[in-house]
Amino acid sequence: MGEAAHAVTLVDAHTHVVADDADRYPLESSVGADQGWHHDRPVDADAMVRAADAAGVDAVVFVQSLSCHGYDNRYVIESARRFGSRAVGVGAANPADPGAAARLRSDVVDGGMRGVRLSAAGDPPSFDTVSIRDIVAEAADLAVPVVLVGGTAQLAPLERLAAAFPSVVFVVDHCGFVDLRDPDTFPAAGPLLALVDLPNIVCKVSSINLQAATDPAAVWCALAARFGSDRLLWGSDYPHSDGPGYSALVELARQTTADLGPTARDDVLGGTARRIWPGV
Repeated sequence: MGEAAHAVTLVDAHTHVVADDADRYPLESSVGADQGWHHDRPVDADAMVRAADAAGVDAVVFVQSLSCHGYDNRYVIESARRFGSRAVGVGAANPADPGAAARLRSDVVDGGMRGVRLSAAGDPPSFDTVSIRDIVAEAADLAVPVVLVGGTAQLAPLERLAAAFPSVVFVVDHCGFVDLRDPDTFPAAGPLLALVDLPNIVCKVSSINLQAATDPAAVWCALAARFGSDRLLWGSDYPHSDGPGYSALVELARQTTADLGPTARDDVLGGTARRIWPGV
């Protein structure tokens, strides 16, 4: 069923915004200092929402970029609050900060932040550390989702983490950067597929995944068959991912989900995001 017959509400679950006021919101890179995208092609919150309007996207999630504003969540929080139901703010927490859990509570309760992003901590990096569990426990008490950014090597401990906090929705950014190029068998995606039986694990399929796939439409279908469409959502990763422009990234999502049934397509393009973040 095409969009002419069935209107799809679009929620972009992964955008990054860069403040144009460096005095008020300084760039404080904590990780990925070699990334230059936020210098080369910065997009502030107003420009992001204008781009969403032009592309027919109904709501966006502002995800804190550690390579830009570090762990200072003020711009994401304040921008999301300005746009009401058009935007959600997901900040970040620093596992190395002893006050991270208290800061998370303040950002959520006082600031209106709607989720927390965590990167793997320790040596070797892992999501199953005492400090991360403390932050996740706070997220559980606050009833906000936890967004996880890490590589394939960090996916295995998520089984223990998700099982320990069954009330928390864990969103795996960029599908854990696993190799999804062969959707028939997903030979290199074992660490991600090991999470299939954990109902509180959600996979975020981003432009990074779609642009790397030889058959991105088949990737959507294969992931939906394994995880269920209600545990998949789309995010553009704009402007970190760019090249063709924002509208083209949105069109990529529209086109590559065309083979899904109407309900599944609704889920991945907006429904799952709206269940995780009610009100958008």
